Amino acid sequence: MLNLLVLLRFESAEPGASAIERVIVEYAGRVREAGGSIVDREADQLLVCLTDMRWALQSLRNLLSQARREGFVVRAAMVQAVLARADPSGARPGFTARTLDTLLRLAAHVDRQQVGITPKLLSLIQLGAPEYAELFERLPDPIGSLPGETTPQPVLVMAG
Repeated sequence: MLNLLVLLRFESAEPGASAIERVIVEYAGRVREAGGSIVDREADQLLVCLTDMRWALQSLRNLLSQARREGFVVRAAMVQAVLARADPSGARPGFTARTLDTLLRLAAHVDRQQVGITPKLLSLIQLGAPEYAELFERLPDPIGSLPGETTPQPVLVMAG
């Protein structure tokens, strides 16, 4: 089973707009209905784990379209979730530090209405959901390398 970890950051396009809470709650509901889980929610950020690649990609594509239509901003990053440990309660998965670090670095690198991924995840998309692979384009600026790596990490984005 493939686990995908997605970090979504929501922003109001206009100061004082309150639609963000509604959008986050609605998206979290769709995640649960699709068999995914909410890993964490903090202010205007949502961290989810999804197991259906096609559903994940289509839901993110739909969310970017919704953001454009409704005037809010979404910045997201998605990585293959490498599990480090299970939560003793079994309710929440645990992820490796490298997975979380890559996810946070990608999320910090993407612009408004974009979903960032790594070339490794694109390879998995090409195998598991090839119809979505063409939606991703390589950004000219890679993210810095992780400790122990010598080359910067390329970033691919799906723009909305």
